Amino acid sequence: MNNLTLTCKDSGDFKPHPEGIHPAVCVDVMDLGLVETDFQGVKKMVNKVKLTFESEAKGDDGKPCTVSKNFTASLHPKAKLSEFLGKWRGRQVAPGETIGLDKLIGASCTLVISHQQNLSGKTYAAIDAVSKPTKKVTPSGNYDPAAARQRYADWKAKQTGSAPTAAAPVAAPQASSPSAPAPVKSGAATTPPDDFDPEVGF
Repeated sequence: MNNLTLTCKDSGDFKPHPEGIHPAVCVDVMDLGLVETDFQGVKKMVNKVKLTFESEAKGDDGKPCTVSKNFTASLHPKAKLSEFLGKWRGRQVAPGETIGLDKLIGASCTLVISHQQNLSGKTYAAIDAVSKPTKKVTPSGNYDPAAARQRYADWKAKQTGSAPTAAAPVAAPQASSPSAPAPVKSGAATTPPDDFDPEVGF
């Protein structure tokens, strides 16, 4: 559930992203709502968010590749999202810190990507690590957040057997909107620490 998978779309075919170290930028943060999870046989509903990145690697069609990862919306010290954001900006999430996830959109990072195989033997690209950006990457504009939300709504409707719901409105980069995930807190809000990195942006 927490594996990062990166694919390039070309005429309906998905190809794994090249391995290596790749500059990238966050192009979307989607609130997936409550999702059923199964951990060691225990099922429960947890709030999930999906982060999508666009790298500088290009597919056969010349467009940048994207990668997405789902997280439980939590900044608990042991939460995967907290660990990921800490490695991304080079500083752990501090107790009491609040992070507005919409501010991740437009923030650059560096991704380390390798090829893995799933249980069916299909090769996919996985992100082994994330770190602070070595260069600023600007979104190309090819990624369509509204289309991504519609695909998710269609997939969810197919899983539940219900009618598809309309795609959620798109959150504007660096701005809050009613559809954007609410800020995730590790406690009470605090001011940015002295080592806040404007290059990263959060």
